[in-house]
Amino acid sequence: KYANVVIILAGVYASYSKWIDKEIEIAQQLGKPILAIEPWGSERTSIKVKNAANKVVKWNTISVVNAIRELS
Repeated sequence: KYANVVIILAGVYASYSKWIDKEIEIAQQLGKPILAIEPWGSERTSIKVKNAANKVVKWNTISVVNAIRELS
């Protein structure tokens, strides 16, 4: 509730996680933007997370920090 942005790793495992589903659902209910981060060197990522995200970035400090600032 106090977060400005919800960050979710968009690894393939996320497509099968009930907790990721819950995080997406709660973020959407609270009107919080979702930032999806694609894991380093990942070739496949979760479509579910990427579709729910307001922004998708690669695992890179500058990209992540800039996206958080943009979405906050």
